[in-house]
Amino acid sequence: MKLRCMHLSIIIALLCFQVVLWGQTAPDTYRLSAGRLDDSPPINRLTSNVIIDIRSDESDLTVWAGTGQGISHYLQTETRWESFDEAHGLGKGGTSALVVTDSIIWAAFAFDTTVGISGAGGGLAYSRDGGDNWTWLPQPRDPIVEVNDNGYSEELGYWPTTTNVDNITYDIALSDSFVWTTSKGGGLRRHAWAADYTDYLDWEVVTPDTNKFHPVSDLNHIAFAVVYAEGALWVGTADGINKSTDEGRTWTNYTHLSSGISGNFITAMAWQDSMHALWAATWRAEGLTEYYGVTKTTDGGATWQIVLDDTRAQHVTGMLTTVRAHNFGFDDSIAYVCDDAGLWKSPDSGDSWGLFPPMKDAQTSKQFYETTIYSMLAFTGQLWVGSTEGLALSGDMGNTWHLFQAALPLAHPARSTDTYAYPNPFSPERFPVVRFRYNNTSAGNVSVTIFDFSMTKVTDAVSDVSRPAGEQYEVWDGRKDGEVIANGTYFYRIKKPGGDVWGKVVILD
Repeated sequence: MKLRCMHLSIIIALLCFQVVLWGQTAPDTYRLSAGRLDDSPPINRLTSNVIIDIRSDESDLTVWAGTGQGISHYLQTETRWESFDEAHGLGKGGTSALVVTDSIIWAAFAFDTTVGISGAGGGLAYSRDGGDNWTWLPQPRDPIVEVNDNGYSEELGYWPTTTNVDNITYDIALSDSFVWTTSKGGGLRRHAWAADYTDYLDWEVVTPDTNKFHPVSDLNHIAFAVVYAEGALWVGTADGINKSTDEGRTWTNYTHLSSGISGNFITAMAWQDSMHALWAATWRAEGLTEYYGVTKTTDGGATWQIVLDDTRAQHVTGMLTTVRAHNFGFDDSIAYVCDDAGLWKSPDSGDSWGLFPPMKDAQTSKQFYETTIYSMLAFTGQLWVGSTEGLALSGDMGNTWHLFQAALPLAHPARSTDTYAYPNPFSPERFPVVRFRYNNTSAGNVSVTIFDFSMTKVTDAVSDVSRPAGEQYEVWDGRKDGEVIANGTYFYRIKKPGGDVWGKVVILD
């Protein structure tokens, strides 16, 4: 399925994982506040701008963010960040799934590889004490066994998943008896709460139908989303939505043709407590009559309502807008949809919609240039919004924002420099802007000029803007007079208080 492959590759590209395969090892437990083997303290900043998920335990004022470089949490009472990654004992790569309750936190990790289209699973980790101590578990998979010509193992009774490659945990749910995970290659799996988590081969494969597990030939076994609410388990796959009220023994299936959901490729699901509603991102899969949209049910699946689609989106934006939802958030009857076009808001649980303008920091010139929003959380009167450009926080329902953005400091153990550009190389067709980071020794005006390799001036990217003291960045879209400049190596000069600094950026489309 072309669409499925595209979606998976986009998600992994966002997480920016290293190209390394991981061998099997036993589970380990680490105390994060004391560090791993070298007593590394928590990183006191947001370490990645890729925010895949945002969660909170409402018993305290801590917000957790699953990022492209591990887990970050914001202690609101202390207004500071603590971040943890593989060096602190968590899984390799970025966070691919995150669940936070008042008794346990679960996270899954993933990283890029040179093989496969969707990277590899970096294992899972859980904490029973609010994140002070974590236990890491290898990626759920099967032992290497003999298989027949159809790929089935007589010993296991199904198609085995013996590798981390194309086996990423995309979602986690906690039912009364089990921990549930979803994966493309590994399918839907569960582990009993009472069992010893160190027995990582004891993740049981569960199919949301009566067929033997085979994700290569059965689209309903390729699982992406899982939700447990009000005694029902909901599983979203590449072939629709599945519901079980008996912990996975029997299932009811909902598809585009049988139930009227907009599309069978289910990228995300969420439960709205106040409305007893399941919301699903229902993308077009393979059916000719399927289409992209957001579908929900308020009666346990008896009926389904498409609440957001291209037509409704176009009515708001005034232009052709395809709805590709990634995540959801709720505040009583208010529903939020994280989408390629931005953050949608419905004050009446889906009857009417509005689209937030791009998030801009009320105190600085920082803003989100990418429109796609991947995660959000409505929490104690606040809105937290995650993209590939950081986190946005609003305490007034989105009227004003404060942005949290990650960047390597100019003075860093790995290197020390006066300025750097990122992303570098920069593709104007793929990214909206390149950022030039620098340090202002004092407040004053700043200008940025672009030169080609022969040191001939190309354009002024920034002209005499006022900036405060401290580390700052300026942006450029890679264009001159509205046209993308030619591929090549360019130099930039930043005129600022304290003296000019020079850097280099490669334009590559």
